[in-house]
Amino acid sequence: MKLPSDPFVLELLPEFIEDWLEKLSDEFDPAMKGKDSETLYRIAHTIKGSSFQFGFDELGNLGITMMEQVNNSDWDGLEQNKEFFRIKLIEIQEYLKNNN
Repeated sequence: MKLPSDPFVLELLPEFIEDWLEKLSDEFDPAMKGKDSETLYRIAHTIKGSSFQFGFDELGNLGITMMEQVNNSDWDGLEQNKEFFRIKLIEIQEYLKNNN
C-alpha cells in the first residue's frame, strides 16, 4: 500500500480516515436516502480533492466518478462507489494500525 511520504500528512492520516468514515454515515447516507444531489455532489467533490491532497490518486479519481454519477442520477453506482471508498479507508486504517 502506497502511503504519503510527507511526515505531516502521515500524522494527519488517521484523522482523515476517521472524519471520512463519520461523514459517510452522518452526511452521505442521509443524502442518498433523500436523493439530495447538491449534498452528494459536494461530498463527491470533497472526496476528490482531499484524496488527491493525501496522495490517494485512486480515491481522488473515484471522487470524480462519483461526481459524474450524481450528475447522471446513477444512485446504484454512487452507492457502490461509496462502499468501495469506505472499504479502502478501513484498509488504510488497518494497515496503519498493523505497521506503526
